[in-house]
Amino acid sequence: MSPPPFAVVLPVLGEVKNFDDLGKKWTEWLSKQDVTLQVALTGLASSIQGGVLGYMFGSISMMDPTQNGAAKPAGPAALDSMMKAGPWGTARNLAALTGVQAAATVAIKKARNGKEDVYSAMGASFLSGVAYSLVSGSPNPIQSAITTGAAFALFNGLIYQVGQAFKPEFADTEYDRGKYMLKTLGLTKYADNLKKGLLTDNTIMLWNDRALEEARIPPGPRLLILHHLDTYRNPSNVLKPALPLPPLPPPPAATTAAPGAATARAG
Repeated sequence: MSPPPFAVVLPVLGEVKNFDDLGKKWTEWLSKQDVTLQVALTGLASSIQGGVLGYMFGSISMMDPTQNGAAKPAGPAALDSMMKAGPWGTARNLAALTGVQAAATVAIKKARNGKEDVYSAMGASFLSGVAYSLVSGSPNPIQSAITTGAAFALFNGLIYQVGQAFKPEFADTEYDRGKYMLKTLGLTKYADNLKKGLLTDNTIMLWNDRALEEARIPPGPRLLILHHLDTYRNPSNVLKPALPLPPLPPPPAATTAAPGAATARAG
């Protein structure tokens, strides 16, 4: 039987049936790699995409439909400044912009333990703006890099905040059982750690010490959580009744007894 369409065999990703499967396998494989490799490959892939789009945009902007493909005559100053880089220059600029943006986003997210907010978005945009300014060849590179990076950061931060304001809110029910368990154990402060480690309710019975450690839950709470889960993992007829806690030590004996009383006992 002939192989399915788009079926290929890659030494790293394995058998790929279609483009969607290729994307999923690539994401899964990349997530298992070292952070440095993740940042480098993510930036490289985005840089290639940005370069291709930049070249296409630069080529189209240099063409005039009324001139049968000839170079477009001089126009307004703003348009001329946009087109003066040409196809390869636009490809270079967008490649630097998109590549640094993607790589910085991954690096900042990893450095902040998966946290994503407006500060992460602004940090990545600032670095991409600096890269875009440097490769564009500005007369005053340092000053232009700082101002361009700041402008990119402020603009992207505004866009991020507007997007968050209009983002629909859905009830997050994937961690309800885990959060309730932490509440019964008096460990509510570690509820957010479940999301950082993607410890959803479907994975509760698979939790182990290493998984909880990677979610940045300290050793003491980890022991309490695993002890609590062991009562559900093992059959009830195998578990032995828990022993009571050791009693408190008795209070120290009184050492201020009257000397006469001591003498009377000796007699």
